Parts: sequence; C-alpha cells; structure tokens
Amino acid sequence: MITQEEANYLIGLKKYVIEDGNLLEKFNFSPSIPIESRIYLAAEAEEDFSFFIEITQSAKRLLKLTLHFQEEAASIGLLRVDFNGRHRNPENMNDKVPELFRDFAGQWIEESHIHYYVEGYKPLVWAIPLNIDDSFFVKKFEDIGELGNIVSEFGRRVNLITKISTTFQMVLL
Repeated sequence: MITQEEANYLIGLKKYVIEDGNLLEKFNFSPSIPIESRIYLAAEAEEDFSFFIEITQSAKRLLKLTLHFQEEAASIGLLRVDFNGRHRNPENMNDKVPELFRDFAGQWIEESHIHYYVEGYKPLVWAIPLNIDDSFFVKKFEDIGELGNIVSEFGRRVNLITKISTTFQMVLL
C-alpha cells in the first residue's frame, strides 16, 4: 500500500513513452480493433519507477473501452477510465474517501466512470461518473473515431509528455 500523497505524486510525474530504453517525444499508437495494448512509460525524474497504460476494448461491445494506468514494479493501479461499463463502489468508507465519492458508496455506476486510488482500499475500487469529474475532459465514447482524443486525454491526465497520435485498423472477423 502507498499513501494518497504518494499516489498523487506518481500520477503527477512527467512521463514519456519508453521504447528500446529511449524516452520518446512522439509516439504513434496503432492498435488493431478490438484493442488490447500496453504502452510503457518512464519518468525522467524518478528512475526507480516504471509505468504502463493498458488499453482494452470489448470484442463484443466495441464502444466498451478501458484505459488503465499503473505503476509497474509494485503493480499498483493509480487511475482507470471505463467507457460504457458499470462498477459498484465499496459499501464502507474510511476518512480518506474524497467528499465527491461519498454519495456513491455501495452504489452501482451504470455509465462511463473514472476510478481513483483511495488510500486504505485495494487500488481502483472507488469510481465516480465521468460526467461529474472535472479532471477528465472526454465524457463519452460513442464512435470509434473518438479513440485518438480519448487516448490523448488519458495521456494528459497521467501527465504524459510524449505526444501520441492514434491510427487504427479494423480486423474483420
């Protein structure tokens, strides 16, 4: 377990996509649909930490998309966005649960939502609807063409300095 301050610090570190040991200024994300990709990140200021963004998409529901940010070595999820999914928050709250989350204790969230690390709980068990979150600016995923904006916004949210462009190809089954 880490503290809330440590989690916030790790999210706030400036990060770059890393490839072959090099920190990249630009990166072309070119997944196949349905997406199942992992992008590795490093923070120049903290060489002891490594990170990744995992992006997955339902093969049955192509507009169901998850973007997950995690510290790699300690295997601690720090932030996750789920588009067109559902989630149930814990029933019980400790004093570390942010005020904004409290109305959602024990509740099912039946819409796109964002998960946060909350100290004292398993990583990413607390979430709030995206439409009430002020830190993530893309609120909906209704068309596959929006994927580039979503990936860029997620990168911005986890302080990714590398500029990501997204191209994708459909695989016909």
